[in-house]
Amino acid sequence: MTLLLRSRRALVLAVALAACSDKPTVAPEQAAGVYVLESVTGRGPATGTFTLSADGRADRQAHFTSQGSPFDQHLIGSFRIEGDSIAFSLIPSDKPADFVWPVTGAWLGSEFTIQYADPADGPAIVERYRKQ
Repeated sequence: MTLLLRSRRALVLAVALAACSDKPTVAPEQAAGVYVLESVTGRGPATGTFTLSADGRADRQAHFTSQGSPFDQHLIGSFRIEGDSIAFSLIPSDKPADFVWPVTGAWLGSEFTIQYADPADGPAIVERYRKQ
């Protein structure tokens, strides 16, 4: 079988498998916008926003008050939405890119949640954001 024929068969198979997926990918431009923190369970931020860009970039601004002295956190990175899941790969905006925070949550259309472990071994932190 020639290389060209094998490549075409592989492409046809990949397209067929993608069409059968029951978890459609939401294009970044469909999710683009500013999302405001609506609620938090656990010791998460007091206020916050996520800006999702049409090119797949994510920008998270959060203000924490419950962990000693108040502080702000600014993370930048990327996002991907597949089916009912959203996944972020974020880094601190003021630090080298060697630390990546992978955080996931539930995609709910005009809102989403993220969930992560409490750094002080408390209950999981769940943040809920709604599109403005």
